[in-house]
Amino acid sequence: MAEYETKQRRILLDYLNAHPDHGFSVEELYDGLVSEHTADAVPGKSTIYRLIARLVGEGLVKRFAVGNGRTFAYQIVACDACDAHLHLKCTECGYLYHMDHAVSEQIMREVLCRSDFSLDEKETVLFGVCKDCKLRHKK
Repeated sequence: MAEYETKQRRILLDYLNAHPDHGFSVEELYDGLVSEHTADAVPGKSTIYRLIARLVGEGLVKRFAVGNGRTFAYQIVACDACDAHLHLKCTECGYLYHMDHAVSEQIMREVLCRSDFSLDEKETVLFGVCKDCKLRHKK
């Protein structure tokens, strides 16, 4: 079934596209939308929950567990080739890094060779701490 473009869906997608390197909780999405739009234009939280679930299902948005895994952050898939490489997600600042395609291929080949396990690059995210966050903690 084709998804038609509602005003609320467009507002949410525009916001996510304006912030491609950041993951948001539904609360943060709502607050961000309120800060940029008039109150009557902003979808309600329940609508955001429904829309974000659809966007995840369509592959337009990635969902990440935050902290103990009971809450989630959502982030737009920022490039057309996001399903062709691995991603690195900083657990401190939330930034999503797109791993070089050649390096992704090398890691996936190595995993396959050593364990006979095929990684799904569009679903695989490696979590850790980025260089900038490491530097901030050293100060």
